[in-house]
Amino acid sequence: MKMNRRAFLRRNLATVAGSASLLRCSADPEPAKKSSIINVHEHIQSLEQAKVHVTVMDQLGVERMALLGSSWFTITLRDEVGFTRYDENNEELMKIVRAYPGRFDAWPVINPVDPQKLDKFKALMDRGATGLKLFTGHGYTTKKTNEYIFHPIAMDDPQMMPVYEHCEKNGITVLIHVNPSPIKPGFCEEFVSVLQQFPDMVVNCPHFMLSSLKDSRLREFLDVFPNLYTDISFGSFFMKAGFTRISKNPVKFQKLFADYPNRFMFGTDLVLTESQQKSEEWVHSQFRAYLDMLTRETYTTSCIPGETLRGVTLSKELLDGVLFRNYEKFLARKPRGTRIARPINWRNMGVTPTGREPGQAFPPPSKKSNGANPGEV
Repeated sequence: MKMNRRAFLRRNLATVAGSASLLRCSADPEPAKKSSIINVHEHIQSLEQAKVHVTVMDQLGVERMALLGSSWFTITLRDEVGFTRYDENNEELMKIVRAYPGRFDAWPVINPVDPQKLDKFKALMDRGATGLKLFTGHGYTTKKTNEYIFHPIAMDDPQMMPVYEHCEKNGITVLIHVNPSPIKPGFCEEFVSVLQQFPDMVVNCPHFMLSSLKDSRLREFLDVFPNLYTDISFGSFFMKAGFTRISKNPVKFQKLFADYPNRFMFGTDLVLTESQQKSEEWVHSQFRAYLDMLTRETYTTSCIPGETLRGVTLSKELLDGVLFRNYEKFLARKPRGTRIARPINWRNMGVTPTGREPGQAFPPPSKKSNGANPGEV
C-alpha cells in the first residue's frame, strides 16, 4: 500500500533508534512525532553518492535535501584546481533530481566572471533547478599565492547585477556564502550593498552568517533585511568549533532561535564525495549530531569524541521551524515592495566601513593578518 511520503518520514523520525530522546524538548516532554526534516545545505560529487544520502534520509526522517552546485576545489580541497568543473557538477545535480524525484532540490552554482552565467542558469531553471548558489563572498585564499578562489570580483560588481535582477524579478531564492567579518576587507559592505539594491531578493546567508561569535552582526543583518535567512550548518570541518561554541553558551543561541523563529533553517554542509571516509555511517553520525544539538540538553557524538556537549533544546514550535517549516516558507516567498527596516549600524556589525566605491573589490590581506582561512568569526 502506498503511503504519503511525508507521513512515512514523520513516522520514521519518531521511531528511529533513540528518537524518544532525540526530539525531546524542554517545552515538550514527548517525542515530536509530527516533525519532518529538510536539509537546506549540502554538496555532493555525483549521482553515485546520492544513494548514501537517501538511505540516511530515510533512517532519520529527512524528507528533502537541497544540493548546492560545487567547484572542483569544493569536492577535492586542492588549491591548484580552483573554481573549475562547476558546470559538470551542476549536471550531476540535475541527474540526481531526475533519479530521485521529490527528494532533492538542485541549486546550481555560477562563476561570477563567466559571460554566459545567466544564460546557463536560466537553462538549468527550465530543467527543474530550484535556486541559485553563489560563492562570491567566500573568503578562502590559496595557500601558496594568497589569492581568493571564489571572489574574483565584488559581490556588487556590475557583472552580477543582471543575475540579481533576474532572481528578484522571478522570485528565485539565492544562497550566498559570505564572510562579513573585518578580516575580509569590503565583504560586509559588498553584501550590504547587494541586499540594499535588491530588497525583494530572498537570500540564505549560511553558517549563522559566519557570525556565531559576533552575534550582534547576525542580529543586525536579520533586523535590517526582512528577506534574509541563515542556516545552522558548520560542515564537518568546522563542526567541532561550532558545536563547542554553542555548548559553552546555549542560552545565547536559544535566544537567537526564539528572537528570530522564522529565519533559521536546518543544514549540514558535509560535501559528500567518493572518499571512503564519507560512508553511510559517517553521514548518519553527522546528521544525528546536528539533531542532538538542536534537541538535547546534553549529548555526545563520535564526531567530537571524548566530550559531552550542551544543546539548545528547542521547543516543538521552534524546532519545526528550523527543521522544515522555515525552508518551505523561504521557497514560497515572492515579496514585492520590501522596505529595508533602517540604515546599517556598523558598530553592531563590528566592521569599519572602508569608503569603497560601488563594485570595488579589495585584495586579500596578508596571511600574517588574515590567519589560516578562518571558518568562523
